[in-house]
Amino acid sequence: MNNSEIRNVTKEILKGKYKNVMLPFLLAILLISISQSQDLYTHIYEAYGKTYLFTIGSIALFIQGPISIGLATYSLSIANQEDYSYNQIFTGFKYFFKALFLFLLFNISFLIGIICLIIPGFIIALMFSQIFYIMADDPETGVIDAFKKSASLMKNKKLQYLGLILKYVLFFILGIFTLGIWWLWLIPQAYVSFAIFYKEL
Repeated sequence: MNNSEIRNVTKEILKGKYKNVMLPFLLAILLISISQSQDLYTHIYEAYGKTYLFTIGSIALFIQGPISIGLATYSLSIANQEDYSYNQIFTGFKYFFKALFLFLLFNISFLIGIICLIIPGFIIALMFSQIFYIMADDPETGVIDAFKKSASLMKNKKLQYLGLILKYVLFFILGIFTLGIWWLWLIPQAYVSFAIFYKEL
């Protein structure tokens, strides 16, 4: 299935479901965005000092992995046309330590690649891009095994996945001209498309 077909299938699956799925996706994205906001950390440091900064930063670090698995779980349920619930966004907290290590190892790998040369960092990110879907699909998978499986699945598929990501990046940029309203539809479309891509792998 090529990327155009993936997007078409996504739109068909989501038809009539947007009003039910927009809020959970938006909530998850907001939680991740807030936890990654440098402006927030700067403000906390200036207003409350290092202790509060460390506390808030730790909480933010701890939620990103579980929420990422939750997003993958929720997206896969929609992509598989199974029963889905906003509670799935938080299912990653059942596997908290796995989710944390998965997130940390992914970011460390990406950072090492960026430090060496920028392009290897993005190759590494694409190679390990499926780890959260793998864990959502089979929570019994070990952390290292998830990385190995993702690397295997993404062999010869990195450019296609990059193309799918860039297409949605373009759509999100164009969404600025709708004052962000289009994003309410684009966020579910993007995540369900990524889930369908994983299914095709």
